[in-house]
Amino acid sequence: PLLKDPFAIFSLAWFAGRLNCRIVVTVRHPAGFASSLKRLNWPFDFGDLLAQPLLMRDWLEPYRARMQSMPADDIIAQASLLWAMVYDCVERARQRLPAICVVRHEDLSADPVKGFRSLYGAMGLSFTSQVERTIRDASSSENPTEVSTRNRYSVKVDSRANLHNWKRRLTPEEIARVRERTENVAHRYYPDVEWDGGW
Repeated sequence: PLLKDPFAIFSLAWFAGRLNCRIVVTVRHPAGFASSLKRLNWPFDFGDLLAQPLLMRDWLEPYRARMQSMPADDIIAQASLLWAMVYDCVERARQRLPAICVVRHEDLSADPVKGFRSLYGAMGLSFTSQVERTIRDASSSENPTEVSTRNRYSVKVDSRANLHNWKRRLTPEEIARVRERTENVAHRYYPDVEWDGGW
């Protein structure tokens, strides 16, 4: 079975230790993440995290003050902080669990078949012709360049075109804000990516 849960990121050790899960974490460029939340107008309420004392103790205490002072109407700041918290926790979890497999969303998007073939191999899964057809269908250039706001959970998109959407969705000022607020974590995953250029 495949379990997909973004907030399971804070329970990676539990999933590995208790359920013997093989863990794959997909990381997305922080500007791409922020642009998606902006486009979908998805604010984030940090109160949900602040209300979990064990989560705060084990993972998020360094971020308490920033979460508490977060403006309710600043999606770019919210997205930046959430991204930095999540992927800082991923990096700390990898120190305890080196078997965690981290893949960049952009690498999968740029060459889906190659990327997923490699990922399947790392997970000990069979990369069948049916799997390849499904991947090609979901990432084809014939698909829309971005997910419709009316169907936010669609998985069919032109994966290569989607790589660059954040460059037009975000203003230069917004990109600079995301970079300033995330780069201390982002450089671990994106040392080779220009913020004003990219793939």
